[in-house]
Amino acid sequence: MAQVVPFIIAGVSAYSTWKQGAYARAEYDARAAQEKLRGRAQALQYKQQGIEVLRRLNENLASTVARAAAGGVDPLSGSALNLQNYAMKEGMRDYNQSRDNALIATGMAEYQAKQYKAAGKAAYRSGLIGALVTVGTAAAGAMKGGTTGVDPAASISPTPGTAGQIGGTGYLLTPAPVGVA
Repeated sequence: MAQVVPFIIAGVSAYSTWKQGAYARAEYDARAAQEKLRGRAQALQYKQQGIEVLRRLNENLASTVARAAAGGVDPLSGSALNLQNYAMKEGMRDYNQSRDNALIATGMAEYQAKQYKAAGKAAYRSGLIGALVTVGTAAAGAMKGGTTGVDPAASISPTPGTAGQIGGTGYLLTPAPVGVA
């Protein structure tokens, strides 16, 4: 039975390492999805801002035409037309700026989401490699007829403050204190 304990501990350690990577990947994936939603929400705010600019432009054009006509001036020529052209130019500049801001917000959110996805993939791969190294070390130690490379006195214990962190499962493989059998 004593010969089996190190393999059990190595297996539990490998599983824990693998799950830690899987949990980290899931958290990064969730952050990526949240970032995409945040970018879409920001883009919608910019689009709403653009709609408001067009609404104000329409009001401005209508009041310019109405004032010119009420004053007995031709609303489609001269100063009235110059005012309308100026309002149109400024309004379209503001509208285009809000449209560009919406595109930038969406693009930046996509970029950040891809960064989170890449980090999640790396965390998963790291957990998997760590698990394989643990199993490989145990197997190599067994083939040499020695130890498994895993301290049989090690224990899995909850580590306060690690649950909820990226890659944190709340459990870590911790060695037993020195001198304690």
